Amino acid sequence: MKEKTKPNRILVINPIVSDRFEEFDRNFFNRNAYPLFEVKVANLTYGPASIESYYDDSLAAPFVVQKILDAEKKGFNASIINCFMDPGLDAAREAVSIPVVGAGESAICLALMVGDKFSIIDPGPAKYVSRNPTKQVRGIGVESRFASSRGVGIPVLEIDRDLDATTRRISDEALKAVKEDGADTVVLGCTGFAGLAPKVQAIIETPVIDPALAALKTAETLCQLNVHQSKIAYPKPPEKLRKIQFLQ
Repeated sequence: MKEKTKPNRILVINPIVSDRFEEFDRNFFNRNAYPLFEVKVANLTYGPASIESYYDDSLAAPFVVQKILDAEKKGFNASIINCFMDPGLDAAREAVSIPVVGAGESAICLALMVGDKFSIIDPGPAKYVSRNPTKQVRGIGVESRFASSRGVGIPVLEIDRDLDATTRRISDEALKAVKEDGADTVVLGCTGFAGLAPKVQAIIETPVIDPALAALKTAETLCQLNVHQSKIAYPKPPEKLRKIQFLQ
């Protein structure tokens, strides 16, 4: 009798304490996962309700790393940080040997494969536009292929309140990015926009990258290739006493 192949298990971490996206994300990731993969979703116990600033990013990071340490101990094959800002990504890559994938980094890298110049459309302030590369773009080292960042003016926790309106705003800014900023590819700058890329792409007729899906497919590929982050680039941290005070 042929032995049944065990699925690769991926832990998706929503780096927020709010659980309002948990059910959607569980269904979304498992619906889009390759059949040999099983996806679990976890939120944080401590940290921010949403990530919309570097302050939120820093508050979430240590708890993201702890979740990923736990995931490795529990036998998960990979972990995804389900936020475009990738809180705790470098630290988590140092802490564990399983592949750790950031949604923002994955989306930007995928955009480079289908276009020459990309723009990021994020929840940000209404009418916000910047042609200066973001810190994240500079960190990845792809400033020369960055066109602009544009915001749609919707708080993260209100993205799903009216998805039709959210899609319209994203599409409006994406069209401006193409026509005014010179972008030929659009990256959705928030995993809260998960599932909206096909609708936006149909409107603007230009490739649109969903960061949540980009992260999922990157994690699957790394698992299938049996590749994880280099321990030359991300060496294991030295053993020492470390204390973390939990937030109330």
